[in-house]
Amino acid sequence: MWNCIDQDLKTLQQEHTEIDIKDTLRYREFREGLLREFVGDMFMYLHQKRGFQIRKKIAEQLTEFIQEHPQENELHIISHSLGSVIFWDILFSDRFEPNDPAFEIRSLLQNLDNTSQTKQFYLKSITTMGSPILFFNTMLGIDPNRVKEFAARNQNSCLKWLNIIHSSDIIAYPLKSSFSIDSSDKIELKDVYITDSNAIAIAARFIGQKEVAMFSDAGKAHAEYWSHTKTPDLIIDNIQGVEKSEILGHQYLKTSIEYLQKVPGMTIDQMKLSMNSKQIATLNFPDRSGYISYVVNFAGIHCVYVFNEINICQFAGYVGWLDNKNLKQAIELIETIWCLTPTPAQNSSSGLIA
Repeated sequence: MWNCIDQDLKTLQQEHTEIDIKDTLRYREFREGLLREFVGDMFMYLHQKRGFQIRKKIAEQLTEFIQEHPQENELHIISHSLGSVIFWDILFSDRFEPNDPAFEIRSLLQNLDNTSQTKQFYLKSITTMGSPILFFNTMLGIDPNRVKEFAARNQNSCLKWLNIIHSSDIIAYPLKSSFSIDSSDKIELKDVYITDSNAIAIAARFIGQKEVAMFSDAGKAHAEYWSHTKTPDLIIDNIQGVEKSEILGHQYLKTSIEYLQKVPGMTIDQMKLSMNSKQIATLNFPDRSGYISYVVNFAGIHCVYVFNEINICQFAGYVGWLDNKNLKQAIELIETIWCLTPTPAQNSSSGLIA
């Protein structure tokens, strides 16, 4: 495809020697990556023979899993990118021939087939990451009501579906509204957003260079789900059936620690010698899963300690005199975004200024 594109561009340049080809068709590297790594894979899956082989492989692996784990009765699907479209297609599409492996997979799920004589699982949770289901379902044409009908077959519990979206991932989109999920349905679908700390992209957005930010951020964002610090906890919480408020609350503590670690001048306090020094303020996390203690020691050094709900210190750090302002600003931001109104420490002022 790109050979043909290059030929067209070469012809254009021959006809108009004054133009810059790179400026005529911009962001080639990004375009090539998007088509090669994502769109191309999707069209490969939609190819009749290749798609059949992919579904056959999945059916074989699932059958092998069932045979090796006869004691299990629940299944949890975790999928990324095109994988989420494939599972969506396998479970809910009407486009397959009767001999397609998709029906073999469905026969292993009691939610879909309660007449099968083989060992079956209940599909208990779904986690999608970087999912373009919303985009590609315009091509597949699967009725979202199919998933609600599927979930309704399980009278014992709701189907938990967590859709994780990286804020900079141009391939991932929310799903809840498009599926028209409401409180009467036996499916709990949550769209949860994560973000990163790409310094180049943040700086570019700050000065209004959105194209630079996108080019720097978008490609990395689609792959970052696997390495993002929040992903494991979100998946585990979804499998275990933790409510949304608990998921968000659990993230406040970790996100605050991640932010504090990046404060200019921050040094890890290995000895925690100033833990009981004069407190400036205590910031509580909304779900009471922990709190931040902001203190100043006898030498005027500003320190910060993050505790969990059972008062075990999860992070300890301090900054030098020249960086006191940086830590103060960080604490103020954490207070504004992630914490409740600060609780004044005993014998200290109620504000954040020492």
